[in-house]
Amino acid sequence: MAMNLRIASYNILADAYVKPEWFPHTPADIFEPRRRQEALARRILGLDVDIVCLQEVEPGGFAALQSALEPHGYSGVFALKQQGRPDGCAVFHRLERCLGHRAHYFKDRLEDGRVSGHLALVVDFDVGGDRLRVACTHLRWDRPDRPVEQHQGMQEAAELLEELVQRDPEALWVVCGDFNAQPGDPLVRAFAAAGLLDAYEGRHQPTCNANGSAKAIDFLFHSRALRAQPDRLPELDDRTPMPSETEPSDHLPIAARLLHAGA
Repeated sequence: MAMNLRIASYNILADAYVKPEWFPHTPADIFEPRRRQEALARRILGLDVDIVCLQEVEPGGFAALQSALEPHGYSGVFALKQQGRPDGCAVFHRLERCLGHRAHYFKDRLEDGRVSGHLALVVDFDVGGDRLRVACTHLRWDRPDRPVEQHQGMQEAAELLEELVQRDPEALWVVCGDFNAQPGDPLVRAFAAAGLLDAYEGRHQPTCNANGSAKAIDFLFHSRALRAQPDRLPELDDRTPMPSETEPSDHLPIAARLLHAGA
């Protein structure tokens, strides 16, 4: 069976990071945790994907999504960030053959010397005899004026590429998540330089409008042996209320169909 599946990446906004003053255009009742969990489950199910990679997932949120998604055929795995962070990454899927998963914790350090606690959650699948490795991550934000070699997100990206992707070149790879960087930034270019393709190359649309600035900071990269058909996103500008009645997070999910390049 040739590769033909749909995959999505979605930063769902941890409740711990909800500060109403950061979202002045969002009615307070939209942030009620149970209401938002139900809305997130509906949004994810509406994507109709085989694999969904989630960021900013809290333990309680993972349990709620698991309860909502399992009746629809999804299984999930979850890994919490370290250093006392309240959230982590989760991957839900409805594929028959999951070969296992692992959390790779990055070695980058904060200014006080502690490791950052950020991670990539890697889940392995057998898809029609092909080995597919999916890495879900949330790279650290860092000041854009910081030198590239000191930029923490860049350090994490380089480690992910060197220690995971380039050590297993025989696998078909998908690396996706909130990169906290924009198209053309050195961090994003590093993935292309490592031989991966950007599913939204030439078609980027804003995925988030934090601080009143619409920008594309969520990415889905894949091996060259795969071809991506990305979904078009809802229109988003600087003033679009996020979260809202229809969007339960401050990010939009991105999604694509993946096929073998020759298909």
